[in-house]
Amino acid sequence: MEFVEFLKTLDDPLKFYIHYSLKKIGLDLEGLEEEGALAAISKAVGPHIAELLYGMYLEARAAKKEILLVSA
Repeated sequence: MEFVEFLKTLDDPLKFYIHYSLKKIGLDLEGLEEEGALAAISKAVGPHIAELLYGMYLEARAAKKEILLVSA
């Protein structure tokens, strides 16, 4: 799972907040490229929230790997 895809799977209130914040700076969640996604999110919602979101992404990615390892 990529970071942008993770952002799209968040619960609605958080996803709406990110979408609104990106829209205020002229960006869209659908148009984000993976390479610049963290920088764009950081600019839109602030570096502390972006860091928290990226940490959540890394945890979700690690959990998915654990599930795949257990099921294999």
